[in-house]
Amino acid sequence: MSSEKDIKEALKKGKLVTGKNNVTRGLKNGSVQKVFIPRNCPAEFVKELEYYSKISKVEIERFKGNASALGQICGKPFRIVMLGIGK
Repeated sequence: MSSEKDIKEALKKGKLVTGKNNVTRGLKNGSVQKVFIPRNCPAEFVKELEYYSKISKVEIERFKGNASALGQICGKPFRIVMLGIGK
């Protein structure tokens, strides 16, 4: 899974941005270069994210697992609904 590899590399470099508010803020100010969302991300979050990613020309990648699996990959004991890779 290439997305899992990208996430782990960003985790090692300390460039992960987690959470809806932080990722959205990163898209607005241009500090995020790629966004991952799990398959169970709420539709209203996806709609807002697509809007900001279109404006900032940032790629959105669907993570094949759910929010809990995304949290586990990042070493967090909670679900992650949006994950961004910072510049």
